[in-house]
Amino acid sequence: MNAGRDFSLGILAGGRGRRWGGRDKGLIAFRGHPLLANVCDRRSASARETLICCRDNAYFYSHYGDRILCESKPNRGPCAGITALLSACESATLIILPTDLIGSGKQVIATLEEAWTDADRAIVLTDQHGRHSPCMRLAQEAVEDCCAFIDQGGTTLNDLLTTLQARRVAVESRWLLDADSSADLLTHCAD
Repeated sequence: MNAGRDFSLGILAGGRGRRWGGRDKGLIAFRGHPLLANVCDRRSASARETLICCRDNAYFYSHYGDRILCESKPNRGPCAGITALLSACESATLIILPTDLIGSGKQVIATLEEAWTDADRAIVLTDQHGRHSPCMRLAQEAVEDCCAFIDQGGTTLNDLLTTLQARRVAVESRWLLDADSSADLLTHCAD
């Protein structure tokens, strides 16, 4: 079932951090390290490269990624970040994670590695209630559809996933926990 391990890791770090008062979530401390380090530490040894799409603080992010990018079109949400990452990807596929993933990054990456098949063009992880996450794997060949989606004014992740006909893979909800608030960090530290 596994169609190969040729993939790059892409990290979405371009959000506005509205729930955090405009703070860059990748820089927020969690267990003594920036949230970004939490995601990068869980990187699979199989990843060919790590790409990070950020809005600000490129110098900081350069310590964690092989290449640092900006969104394909500014202020267009995660879809523009996904498009930028996929456009820069040198591998056959790209595994994408958000910078504020505090769930089980290793399980997320392993699932995206193992669930991928030759027939897939896009897969996305959903929680136990069917809600999609920004944790996904895309074939490099999907870049043209992503660019067209952005050029036509598309902004919502769900619409992009529909456009790409992403196959949904359900996982435990706790694996997909992200840091939307300081309460999320406190709750996860207690686990």
